[in-house]
Amino acid sequence: MGRIDRRQKLALDEAYKLYRQIIKREKQADLYQIAHCLTTLNEALTYNDCSQFKLTKRLWQRIFDSLCDFLITSFPVYLVIYDEYGEVQKALKPITEPARVEIHTEGLRRKTDIFTVELDHLNPLTKARLEKLWGTKGSRFLPQDFQNLECGELCAPKNFLLGDELLSNEAELGRERAYQRWWELYWQAYCTHGVMEKQAVQEEMYVLETVWGNLYY
Repeated sequence: MGRIDRRQKLALDEAYKLYRQIIKREKQADLYQIAHCLTTLNEALTYNDCSQFKLTKRLWQRIFDSLCDFLITSFPVYLVIYDEYGEVQKALKPITEPARVEIHTEGLRRKTDIFTVELDHLNPLTKARLEKLWGTKGSRFLPQDFQNLECGELCAPKNFLLGDELLSNEAELGRERAYQRWWELYWQAYCTHGVMEKQAVQEEMYVLETVWGNLYY
């Protein structure tokens, strides 16, 4: 497993802060920051052993979905839509649901910068506009295609202040646990002589770093 440069990593708490700044319009959206944020969230949500996500995993998923929505409506993108059987749906034809939307963003070239979101997890206004344009325009979209759309419920979930507190506390607690676990693994790797066992330990350290950033300090 290749290692990602530390400068390219966004810790989960940093991803959360970026999300807050974007939805509160406190920060101008940066494509590469959003991509790093989505990569971090995707890694965290798909790593099954991260038990600290049990209580608020739905909220983290909501943030991921919301940022995917933001990516589609704010930057030039090429979309690939799959049906429930994994078959590619043809543009200029009605979308068959359930469907998954694969996002290819102009300016992002890495395979890890391709993100997938369920169609019905998008803002309902975004979903309706996307479906209309998919049938009339095709699979390429520009920000102006989504002008005059209000954010809607998906961008700012109900009870967001409660979610805000839960996510903030979880990010802080999760990082502390990750820090402790990383150092346990560090010394385990130091004392382990078996190649396969050392590799397994180092891979777990890598996953923790990918989600939480630099844990050495």
